[in-house]
Amino acid sequence: MSDDETELQQLVDTLAQVEQQIRAWEAQLETLSSVRTEIWQAHTSLDGLRQESEGREMLVPVGYNTSLFATLGSKERVLTGLGSRVYMEASLDEALERLQTRLEEVEKATRNYRESLVQLQNQHAQLRQRAEALYAQAEAVKDSGSDFLIPGGR
Repeated sequence: MSDDETELQQLVDTLAQVEQQIRAWEAQLETLSSVRTEIWQAHTSLDGLRQESEGREMLVPVGYNTSLFATLGSKERVLTGLGSRVYMEASLDEALERLQTRLEEVEKATRNYRESLVQLQNQHAQLRQRAEALYAQAEAVKDSGSDFLIPGGR
């Protein structure tokens, strides 16, 4: 196997790995987008409670387009998740601060993933361009009667 054939095979293998990484990072970005939306909704809901009076009846969504009527008790007692199904009681302001901090962390992670994804996509384009050039060269050699082997039998 010639050096060009070896390089082409390595490029094909590397391209497959890079494509897999791109798909994984795109999936991670979708997850981060969902988390960001959920945090934003929680923050907006809690922030809206500031103007409501205690004892006010309201609808509380419980999922799958279903809500229940509830009466607002103390606005100063909010359960906020710490992770791994562990919660703590906090004041409304503390809960809002925690949500804002988490929102900023998710947005920073999203920016980092997007920047890395762009770099990876650029790397993929360069690798693909090189592989296509080697493939075209191999086809030219093949047409001239050489027995340069093409990965995948093309």
